[in-house]
Amino acid sequence: MTEVKKLDPDTAIDMAYDIFLEMAPENLDPADIMLFNLQFEDRGAVEFVETAENWDEEIGVLIDPDEHAEVWIGLVNEQDEMDDIFAKFLISHREEDREYHIVWKE
Repeated sequence: MTEVKKLDPDTAIDMAYDIFLEMAPENLDPADIMLFNLQFEDRGAVEFVETAENWDEEIGVLIDPDEHAEVWIGLVNEQDEMDDIFAKFLISHREEDREYHIVWKE
């Protein structure tokens, strides 16, 4: 089996943010979109995080964490912790088969 070339964190962040901007209007509450737009400049964050092992609970499919990147988009608090997460992205490292899953804020 050939080794999968992992996504560069900046590339994963850019991909997630572009998809987020495109899909947020259909998937987030209008109040959340307004909050995000008003607060993003001061408190917004797009973070590359360690890929969680529990994505199967969210998407119903077992995944190999080593084959995916995870990116969170949200707002940080005064302690610089992301406390308001608008979307969590799971992006495949496989360039020829670039799948992604998103868990939107409810």
